[in-house]
Amino acid sequence: MSTTPFRTLAERIRPYRAPVELDDTDIKLLLELAHDARAPQRKLAEALGMSSPAVADRMARLKSRGVVRGYRVDIDWAAIGYSTVTHLTVIASVGHDQNLVMEALSKVRGVEDIAVVTGGIDMLVRIRAKGFDDLRTILAEEIWTIEGIQRTENAIVLIDVEPPDVDVRRLESILKKTPEDSL
Repeated sequence: MSTTPFRTLAERIRPYRAPVELDDTDIKLLLELAHDARAPQRKLAEALGMSSPAVADRMARLKSRGVVRGYRVDIDWAAIGYSTVTHLTVIASVGHDQNLVMEALSKVRGVEDIAVVTGGIDMLVRIRAKGFDDLRTILAEEIWTIEGIQRTENAIVLIDVEPPDVDVRRLESILKKTPEDSL
């Protein structure tokens, strides 16, 4: 047991990194990709009024700077039987290394996300399961057996709403900013 429960969590904190400077063309390219991440470079070039090699250069630069991290398939997990989602609050045992708790949680089947948070809880965990029986098994056999967890509470999601085109709307708002917005 550690006497400094947050010490190793500090190792996980990303160091501050100044935001990457992007011009309007970069934002427009990201906006096109937010609409269709599989768009061919030729289509992107036409939409931006650029050549395909110029688009390829910008794409490579955005990737190398860490702005574009990758391209993913968006799976509707409920459509294939994983319809139960819960948000689990976790309170770690006093003095226990929370990094070890987070490591153990990250290996649990169904865990989609773990956030270390402020306030009266230590972590917020999003779990997806096949149903209530599967969730109960995950909790009882995998999570509640993790050393260092003092208490959990879960809130089962009844309706999960993902705002439409959230990335598109955020990028559009960046394009609409005026010079005065940055003051």
